[in-house]
Amino acid sequence: MNLLFNLTAVQPIHSAKFHGGGSYGEVIFWELVKRGAKFSCAYDSHKYLDPAIREACKQKDIPLFDISVQTPQKIIDANQIDTFYTPLYSLEKKWAIDVKDFIFTWHGVRALEMQYSWAGVGFAKKLGQKFEALVRYRESWKKHFYKPKYQELATRMAASAKEGCGKRVRAITVSEHSRASIKSFFPELMDLEIPVFYSPMTEYEPEGFLPPGTTAKKYFLLTSGARWEKNNLRAAKAFDELVGMYQSQGKSFDYKMVITGATNTRAYLRHLKHKDRFILLGYVENKELEFLHKNAYAFVFPSLNEGFGYPPLQSMRYGVPVAASGTTSIPEICGDAALYFDPYSVSEIKNRLVQLLDARIYADFAERAPKRYAQVHARQAEDLEKAVDFILNPDGKASPL
Repeated sequence: MNLLFNLTAVQPIHSAKFHGGGSYGEVIFWELVKRGAKFSCAYDSHKYLDPAIREACKQKDIPLFDISVQTPQKIIDANQIDTFYTPLYSLEKKWAIDVKDFIFTWHGVRALEMQYSWAGVGFAKKLGQKFEALVRYRESWKKHFYKPKYQELATRMAASAKEGCGKRVRAITVSEHSRASIKSFFPELMDLEIPVFYSPMTEYEPEGFLPPGTTAKKYFLLTSGARWEKNNLRAAKAFDELVGMYQSQGKSFDYKMVITGATNTRAYLRHLKHKDRFILLGYVENKELEFLHKNAYAFVFPSLNEGFGYPPLQSMRYGVPVAASGTTSIPEICGDAALYFDPYSVSEIKNRLVQLLDARIYADFAERAPKRYAQVHARQAEDLEKAVDFILNPDGKASPL
């Protein structure tokens, strides 16, 4: 086996420097390094790449091929690559490559599931991002761009599964929701085996300090504030209404809301009345984010679409109660350890915040949280081993590296 690993999947996408698919890819990368696997990597020198990964490639003699110099296909052809793995599938034409064994993690079909919203334009900062937000998730764009691209992939997968096919296209996915969604949109894959391996995550030890004006256990936390799909604006509006509700009754309410990754603060502040109750942070380092999770009163996860969903687990690890969207993969991952709401309803999100302010309900979900985290974490560890076996061993058997 001559394996090429797609490191561009762990580099920034759209407006996000850090993203779930990237975190997933990093864990897979480090597990391959840990096993002493022999492989090379494709990356983009024009984008950020974790220095630790660069150093590991240098120390372990893992070749780095720059796709800004050569196309992925030219890299494959020039280096006799027979196996390609990407932890995040890309619809860009340059990644529709020809190789003996094409392996990828299919996190889901968000592009087909999502409803269009003008909100994306308000969150975009650069002109190119605004244009993309104008068309992304529109029904016409799904029909003429996303669906044909995914259909081409599904057709390749179905064809490769037939006996006698010389080239293979193999997929794994990260939740039962994602597997069902893939098969629902592409019925030709209904009988095809697509293993579900829960998305692994890196555990960071909390390190840092609270932002000025905040106190431990006195703030609600939201993350990924740069991406409108995470739906944080509705949660912010719900909290804003909650503050106003307490004030109208002359009652004390000393909680705040912290939103990380909120690179476009105007997208939030222009909709809020009680601006002093919001702490809008840019991107924070992993250990600092972990510190914020640990010290939050509660974590709110209003995301409109997830293939897996790491953030609730990060809070559950510390016994921090969670209120979350009752959609896509989120209930599967959070189980009975989260209070669920309709992510499109500001009033229902506010309802759950009110519930979390009830001492009895709060204590119940604080107790459930670490138990659920332990259950999912145990499966993540087992499934990481299975996922890497799937990548390295085409026949599903243990083979020497």
